[in-house]
Amino acid sequence: MKKQLWLWSLIILLLLVSLPGLYERWNSETENDTFEFIVPYQDIHDLTVDNNMSLDHALSTLEESGLTTVSLAPSTLSSWARQDILTMYGQKELEEKLELLGVKGDYKQKEQGFYITVPEKEYYVDKINETFNPKEVTINGQELYFISDKKGELPQYPLGYNQKAIDKIKENGLNYILRLENHEDPALNAQAVEETVELKNAAFSRVLFSGVEVVGYPDVSKIKKWGEQLNKAGIGYYMIEMANQHGLQTVVRQSDYDVIRLHSLSLGTRTMEDSVDTTVRAVKERNIRAIFFHLKNDEPSETLKNASQYMETAINKMPDYFETGAPESYNKINTPWWMTVSLLIAGTLLSFLAASDILHNKLGVAALIFMGLLSIAYLLLGSIMLIKGFALIVAVITPIYAVAATAEGSTKTGRITVQYSKAIGISFAGIVIVTGLLNGVPYVTGFELFRGVKLVYIVPILFFVIYAVWDKILSLYKEKTFMNIWNRQITYGHLFIIGLIAFVCYYYISRTGNAGSVLAFELWVRQKLEELLFVRPRTKEFLIGFPFYLLALYVMGINKKWGVFLLVPGVIGFLSMMNTFTHFHIPLYISLLRTAYSLAFGYVIGIIAIYCFRFIFRYLSKVLRTRWS
Repeated sequence: MKKQLWLWSLIILLLLVSLPGLYERWNSETENDTFEFIVPYQDIHDLTVDNNMSLDHALSTLEESGLTTVSLAPSTLSSWARQDILTMYGQKELEEKLELLGVKGDYKQKEQGFYITVPEKEYYVDKINETFNPKEVTINGQELYFISDKKGELPQYPLGYNQKAIDKIKENGLNYILRLENHEDPALNAQAVEETVELKNAAFSRVLFSGVEVVGYPDVSKIKKWGEQLNKAGIGYYMIEMANQHGLQTVVRQSDYDVIRLHSLSLGTRTMEDSVDTTVRAVKERNIRAIFFHLKNDEPSETLKNASQYMETAINKMPDYFETGAPESYNKINTPWWMTVSLLIAGTLLSFLAASDILHNKLGVAALIFMGLLSIAYLLLGSIMLIKGFALIVAVITPIYAVAATAEGSTKTGRITVQYSKAIGISFAGIVIVTGLLNGVPYVTGFELFRGVKLVYIVPILFFVIYAVWDKILSLYKEKTFMNIWNRQITYGHLFIIGLIAFVCYYYISRTGNAGSVLAFELWVRQKLEELLFVRPRTKEFLIGFPFYLLALYVMGINKKWGVFLLVPGVIGFLSMMNTFTHFHIPLYISLLRTAYSLAFGYVIGIIAIYCFRFIFRYLSKVLRTRWS
């Protein structure tokens, strides 16, 4: 006991030494309080085509409602045609038009291609001449350009960015971002990067890559070369949430993670309420600082009205400390080497205590040696995989240790509360180690992910399933009756139980992670809790895990064998608590508040469950005594 007290005192001291690192993360997250709305320029321009609405009116209306930024994709002849800068005609299409007009003459060219009208602005004329070297023709008194195009690809050929559109955007007090597309032709990529660098100014400082690749992919040398050009010009990046853009990590690492997390949505595919709730949750809970949305494909004035309503409602529902504007990347979060060393020592000692207390002293020594060697290997090699592996081990054993070390049965509420507090303390020790080791902007932005979340969900439960039936396993081993069980006939009852267990396991696993299935009613309850409490506590913690843990301690005070089985659902609360903090893209203060709610509500529900069980147990005991007396 004295050894444990001494070791725990040392662990607590080491954790206190590491807290400044987490404080830096807290400050970095809370100071980053500016977010932006982004709309594609083409969506806005489409409102003004064949309509009385002017582009200036559309831009100014959106700006007044909260729009801060417009995205611009590289121009093509097709996009200029959609924007009424020029008109395109295929060879056959032009002949049919001339025939209808009664214009005679053979204007057919000897080679395949298409015609375009000559734009009014010199900027567009120069771009077309530089890129295509068109043939000038006059048909029915009108000057046209004929562009030879054997493959039919040139209408989509990139022509840089629409300067006219950029001027309009800036005139209306809006910022803009440029979309960069990866082309097979390296010359096109080099040209696009060069033009992007030339356009860098106060209204433009970030690019958003189009598609699933960054410029230069899969050639790493080209990715680094063009990334370096953008970095030197002071141009940052956007990371689209849930989208794996190949090569983005390479580019962002070069810029020291000068990146903004972006969430994309389309107003036409969901209800207004859902769009607003998703937006508020993304900014408030997931460190998202850019909301990219497509306008609803509707009547222009109605589309403009819906977009304005969406932004105004989202801004009104957003917490007061957030404001719209040009977001900045996160401040650097420093974790000095001595802080990392203190956390590695703390994690090694925690692993030693867990293995010693739960299993055997010899296994504790083995855990001490293994985790010590893993720590030394990381300090010597600096491999991020080693420190992630170390953190994963701590994350898995912490909920097991928190429950197993405090699983002492008692029928007294005060004693149960003390054990609950100890379990919480052990859990937070592991949480500080994991979050302290994996601390920094790469984790906050989501570029460096915590792998092995499923193990955190599965291993502790499997441990307590085995723990609950361990005596039975030992007796079967001693009696050598394993083969008798293997050779037994399976009944329909057995199949039903196996199927039920399989379904419960499948449903439990399917609810983990971002793509977990959720019932409609539960979504409604979650939303109401979020509105009432700012952030909702996790259902599996306050309704399942923590109440079952408290009830397990009480039942163990009456019958240890039955109470141990309740520890299986009871550990869910503590493993989920650990999992909450391993979502590093969620602000630290959100995770702390969510966990505080779960612990408080779980305790109250658990105590109520104990009193209900006590009442039912006493009632049944009384009935059975009366019947058998």
